[in-house]
Amino acid sequence: MEGLARMEIEAVPERPGRWLVAHRDGDGEAFAKLVQQYRRPVYGYLVHCGIPETDRDDLFQEIFIKIHQRAHQYDRTRPLHPWLFTVVANTVRTYWRKERRRSFFVREPATTEVADPAPDTETIVSSRQSALWLERAIGSLPRPQREALTLATIENLPLKDIASILDMPLSTVKTHVRRARLRLVESYERRHTREPRHD
Repeated sequence: MEGLARMEIEAVPERPGRWLVAHRDGDGEAFAKLVQQYRRPVYGYLVHCGIPETDRDDLFQEIFIKIHQRAHQYDRTRPLHPWLFTVVANTVRTYWRKERRRSFFVREPATTEVADPAPDTETIVSSRQSALWLERAIGSLPRPQREALTLATIENLPLKDIASILDMPLSTVKTHVRRARLRLVESYERRHTREPRHD
């Protein structure tokens, strides 16, 4: 019996998956470890998908409430990452559907984020400007391209897993990722063409 239990634990392919299994089996500390492990990637996905800062905490909590509620659906023999990001992506999509309905009746002025104070050195300034530009460039992509690119390049998920997460054909995912990358390259080239030179 003890050997069987050990085999079941070893069947879980990654530590976060073991935490979710332990959580649904009654371990009171496992879920907190899972949340800590996925805090940065989930928040990063929310940022790249354009979720306003004022809504990110609430959406983050909603995502992990759903993960808790659906823990019994997780197949312990499969990687957790694609399963978890299916919950994340679906929650984000639901959020945007609700926002579209709400904005149809209530028009609110867009808020402008205040930039961080300028760093001391020219190198840090340039790096920060590039990072801000990249955030805006990704944010300007059509939502399907933004979702596919974020999962492919930031979460490093295989395209077949992304197709499952976003519920779209693999060929469509490939097209979205390719077009997103091309748009970023074109935007980058236009940016450098327009930037004034300092002699």
